[in-house]
Amino acid sequence: MEFAKKFLNSAGMLLLILFVVCGCASSDVLSKSDISVEELERRMTLKNDPFGNYRKSKSFKFVQTVKIPQFLDEDIESMVETKMVVPDKFRITTLKDNKPQQIICSNGRQGWMADASGKKLKRLEGEQLQQLLTLSRFSTPDVGYKSVFKEVKIFRCSNEDGEFYLLDCVGRNGNTFKIYVDAKDFLLRRMSGKLKLGSGYLNYDSRILGYGLYDGVMIPKKSESVQNGQKQIVELVKYELNVPIPARDFLPPVF
Repeated sequence: MEFAKKFLNSAGMLLLILFVVCGCASSDVLSKSDISVEELERRMTLKNDPFGNYRKSKSFKFVQTVKIPQFLDEDIESMVETKMVVPDKFRITTLKDNKPQQIICSNGRQGWMADASGKKLKRLEGEQLQQLLTLSRFSTPDVGYKSVFKEVKIFRCSNEDGEFYLLDCVGRNGNTFKIYVDAKDFLLRRMSGKLKLGSGYLNYDSRILGYGLYDGVMIPKKSESVQNGQKQIVELVKYELNVPIPARDFLPPVF
């Protein structure tokens, strides 16, 4: 049970980190889109990566702070370091007081989750591994929504936050996502979804509050999310492209 909870949290963190997400909000008003999914992706790419730096990159490294507000206590704060090599190698390390607490990693074929503080290691297999590898593909340059999801529908959407293009996506395993893209500047503004992970579900809703320009790429700088009722505030501290990352970083830690 404890592993299942940690797995859900890790999957939520992977979503939170990689997207730069139950159902439509009650105030959403949908209408027919005036552009295709492919045209929306093209405009998003021109806005986010005008010089092609991201598309040319083979590796990424970034650091974020994650704050979980507490009602009657001090907020819980941690730091998350993410390393990735295209197309499917990743390592996400959660640190507390600069000490690793949890590591989730994959070399593209195998995956592991490690509790560094308790020195416990769990191999990720089957559906669990495949779902995390699918999530990691979102960050791969030039991977389109239709190559990730079984079904993608596009709408124009109006709500209290503004005018958007809404992508209604269904995964091959039945997971659902709704992706809100600003109709004026073509920046991703919100993602919501429901994922079946193992024997549990992750209900996820994230709003991007601000962007920053890093190495010529527009990257979400601050976001707020709610996953299974728990609010998190994420802020980007550092972002680097094409950094050397040793292959051993995508293997399980040795305690």
